[in-house]
Amino acid sequence: MKKIKIRIQLGLLALVFGLPAASPVMAKSQDSKENITLALADKFVGGWSYTVEGAPEGYKDGLLVIVKEGDGYKVQVQIGGGTLLGENVQVKGSTITFDVMVEGGKVAVALTAKGDTITGKSTSSEGSLTINGKKTISMD
Repeated sequence: MKKIKIRIQLGLLALVFGLPAASPVMAKSQDSKENITLALADKFVGGWSYTVEGAPEGYKDGLLVIVKEGDGYKVQVQIGGGTLLGENVQVKGSTITFDVMVEGGKVAVALTAKGDTITGKSTSSEGSLTINGKKTISMD
């Protein structure tokens, strides 16, 4: 049952990012079992419900979806008004950083994961705002 749930969740994330269903994370070969275990144990991979204190209406909360592809990560921010794709995604230790374009301006995001929570800041020409989130879609 757990394998089916994981496969469905991975398939959902693949669908969200337009990744082929036969992505390396979905592979079933003997060699890929380690890759699957590593991807599932990754602290960032999954869906995170988040809030941004002091953000304008429409940007106060949303869903952050993070998937691992090869040696890198892809980030998608889903808000009421649509979807934003993360650019320049970097991971160092427990911190993930990326940029998103919001209404023509770059917003730099730095988040630290600890267990099923994520905290950090978004920084733009308007200033910095605090982000808090909780993992809502887990690959475990």
